[in-house]
Amino acid sequence: MKESSGDKERWSKFCPKCGKKTDELFDSLCRACFTKGIKLIDAEKLAIPIRVNVCEICGGYFKGKGAGKERTSIEEVVTDAIRKDILERYGHECKVSAEGLVRNELKGAENRVIVSLRVKAEIKGVEIEERGEIEVSLKRETCERCSRITGGYYAGIVQIRADDRIPADEELTMAEEIAYSGLGDADFISKETKLKEGLDIYVSSMECGRRVSRQIVKKLGGGFSESRKLYGRKDGRNIYRVSFSVRLPAFTEGEKVEIGDKVFSVEKVRKEKGIECVDVATGERTFLKKKETDKARRHFFFLEKRKPVLKEKK
Repeated sequence: MKESSGDKERWSKFCPKCGKKTDELFDSLCRACFTKGIKLIDAEKLAIPIRVNVCEICGGYFKGKGAGKERTSIEEVVTDAIRKDILERYGHECKVSAEGLVRNELKGAENRVIVSLRVKAEIKGVEIEERGEIEVSLKRETCERCSRITGGYYAGIVQIRADDRIPADEELTMAEEIAYSGLGDADFISKETKLKEGLDIYVSSMECGRRVSRQIVKKLGGGFSESRKLYGRKDGRNIYRVSFSVRLPAFTEGEKVEIGDKVFSVEKVRKEKGIECVDVATGERTFLKKKETDKARRHFFFLEKRKPVLKEKK
């Protein structure tokens, strides 16, 4: 359209749909007409209905197929699907953010939930915000982790022992607590066996066993080694089970040890070096080197009776 202003002429733009004059056109339309035809949250136009797997035992949500399922949340699955849908419909150069706000279980429908969400997108330079709801179908099953736990599966054994002694119940309880506190989302302990010489903890993977062993040694002292044994083959690969031998220090703080005719109270154990202790008879502080402690033995007369506190699990 050509407009006159005195002796000068200038060209102005207008929207071919509504006729509004404007200097900004988006796909040849004014902002109002352009945004009017955009719907960010459109369940009917989704190429694939949104479905989430939910474990009947642990209640966790998963996405993916087969053994490759990943732990997730319903909100994450919904927002991810909406982002992909917007990019497919309006171009991958768009900037999109989606936030799951509220999740509502549908009464009388155990396998469906409604997720309310807010979506922001920048399409061809125009910022648009929309709120809406998406229905999600739930597929109930048993996840791989729970299935393995139920079946008693394990890939490694953390064997907790002590050098030249039987571990105290307090030590085994601490080791048990350390093991559970160090588990990741995919890790699990399938069973524990209390033995006369210590405790065996059956873990879900080699990585889990190695991590648990490191944490126990870090907090209780000692060291650990590992050995592998061929268990079988799967999909052309060898399957191993690994034993992690955790050895706690020979002596612990507060114990009494004998060397010759002297009795010492252990105050601090220095790994691979020796022990700081006090002569019970004289009160004199001394340091016993590793070579000297190798000759020491426990002074059972001074040991307090310990009450078992470890829960035996099968």
